[in-house]
Amino acid sequence: MAFWWVNHKQTFKQEFEGGYIWSPKRKKNGARSQTYENLCLVQPADVVFSYADGQIKAIGRAISGCEDAAKPGEFGAAGNAWDQDGWRVRIEWERLLKPIRPKEHLPTIAPLLPSKHSPIRAVNGDGIQSCYLASISNKLGLFLVGLAGSSVDEEEIIEAEEKQQEALLWDLNIAETEKEQLVKSRRGQGTFRTRLEDVEKACRLTGITDGRFLIASHIKPWRFCSNKERLDGYNGFLLAPHVDLLFDKGYISFSDDGVILSGALGRAMLKAWGIDPEGSIGGLREEQKKYLAYHRDEIFTRKQTRS
Repeated sequence: MAFWWVNHKQTFKQEFEGGYIWSPKRKKNGARSQTYENLCLVQPADVVFSYADGQIKAIGRAISGCEDAAKPGEFGAAGNAWDQDGWRVRIEWERLLKPIRPKEHLPTIAPLLPSKHSPIRAVNGDGIQSCYLASISNKLGLFLVGLAGSSVDEEEIIEAEEKQQEALLWDLNIAETEKEQLVKSRRGQGTFRTRLEDVEKACRLTGITDGRFLIASHIKPWRFCSNKERLDGYNGFLLAPHVDLLFDKGYISFSDDGVILSGALGRAMLKAWGIDPEGSIGGLREEQKKYLAYHRDEIFTRKQTRS
């Protein structure tokens, strides 16, 4: 699964109502354009953000790959200068009840924009007219999904991202045994779990010590880790499954002093399970704190912003 950002300019209404994106194959002067050719890279189930008039107005899922198509007749006078010969990708659009204005979130969005063929300017958030379809990172895509509160399945996106990274591991020029351990670490198994059990002996919130009922959970999520971090025993906790769910999804986190941090839903769930939402998990090692800082900033804080 990939994320794309389309600048509709003059044709938002036609493309939204028609359920597609379309571009000519060449510029007016006959030159190639990467942001036109990007249509050929779109795959079914990819996520597309629709930007027009300074706003992201819709989110769509590709329901086809790229196909040859003449310029849509409904464009009318719009795009008179464009070639008739073009590409089309069919999109199932979802109109946002509250459009996203990228300029309002520029401090977060700007560092995540692509260095080449960016859809907007990092300095001021203005749309770049020469860009039609831009490839954007998973990190920016997930951020925009969160802002939109869209029905796009975030769990599906994360799973696809992790599988993609897992596939890339097998192409690395490292020993097969190391590749196997890196893949196993995604599920809290192998070398990662062994190293974690040297650091953590029980679930910090429930006190359970029987490893059969504990999940080896990364503090900094596997998909954002370097290979070294994926196997680091300090980058994890042993957690009971219900507690792991809250931590993994960002409903709870911990301060460097071990104090439990929770949003409204996390607090309610902890109370229901008989866990003090204002309690402490005890002392933490210095090596764990750098990972917790990431979890608080990138997982916990963002979850509270979206909720």
